[in-house]
Amino acid sequence: MNATHSRTHGGPDALGVPRHDFSTNSNACGPYLAASQAVQQADASHYPDPSYHGLRQQLADFHGVASDRILLAGSASEFIFRMTAAVALRTQGQAQVYVAERAYGDYALAAQAWGLNLTQDHDQANLVWACEPSSPLGTAHGAWPACLDDAEPLAKTPISLVVLDRAYEPLRLQGECSLNQHRLAKVWQLWTPNKALGMTGVRAAYAIAPTGPVHEVQSQIQTLESLNPSWPIGAHGLALLQCWVQAPTQAWLAQSRQTLQVWKDRLTAILLSLNWTVLPSQSNFLCARPQLPIDPLRLRQAGIKLRDASSLGLPGFFRLGVLPPEAQDALRDVLARPIQSDTP
Repeated sequence: MNATHSRTHGGPDALGVPRHDFSTNSNACGPYLAASQAVQQADASHYPDPSYHGLRQQLADFHGVASDRILLAGSASEFIFRMTAAVALRTQGQAQVYVAERAYGDYALAAQAWGLNLTQDHDQANLVWACEPSSPLGTAHGAWPACLDDAEPLAKTPISLVVLDRAYEPLRLQGECSLNQHRLAKVWQLWTPNKALGMTGVRAAYAIAPTGPVHEVQSQIQTLESLNPSWPIGAHGLALLQCWVQAPTQAWLAQSRQTLQVWKDRLTAILLSLNWTVLPSQSNFLCARPQLPIDPLRLRQAGIKLRDASSLGLPGFFRLGVLPPEAQDALRDVLARPIQSDTP
């Protein structure tokens, strides 16, 4: 199938930065002060090391993997498009791409840009996109392709691969990854710490390549590196990732998850008191549906922005990031009036 997907995002818009922005999934406890200071103090007068040798080793040590398994990216979205391009080139444009029914739009947009077909059969796909905790639901990915099972080889063909987007793993408030370490080693892992550090304006990401078959994985890495522009990460992104792997950063993040859980319970209670339907979530965001239609534009004019989940495959629902009590109270007060749309 080849449905049309739109490029819709939360965050600032034509009206500027919302006072109370529930539309993004950034860590509302942030920005992390040490990371913010490191970025501000970054020396932008020089190019970074084009090989990023030191950063690769730091990330490798942090994850307990070999440094040659670390690939750097300008952002998660940049890597999504680059990985799709690599698969398209290696299949001469004949790849099948699996994207979950409810998922981040760039997976499908990248496939469409290369004229690739989308499929809901992950066992027939050349490229499988997974995200866990998922967006917009913040839950487990669900069914995984058979190639990850012990009884199956790593891939059906030399060009089949699975990418697990772990953007929200550092902000997981409950549960654990549905892949054990053995299966996790068979997939590409995509990490974007800027959400966890509350600094989404700094663009920097990295991927961890799977283990064996060595020849095939090395071929994938070489293709991806050949498509990588020089210096994909600038001095500020470099500073962010270097801060990310430090023990005090992880300690702050662990504390922020406890705070976010308290705030999430409070937000859920507010929405339920207003007769919203709230879906379960394991992360720092949730999806909810109002009892009566609301007008997001009128909310936005009141300084509050929600993320309409229609473009994420969930019409009628809104995705809300967990914000502090002050923002929650502002949302409650506006909704309690209530603000309703002029159409049923």
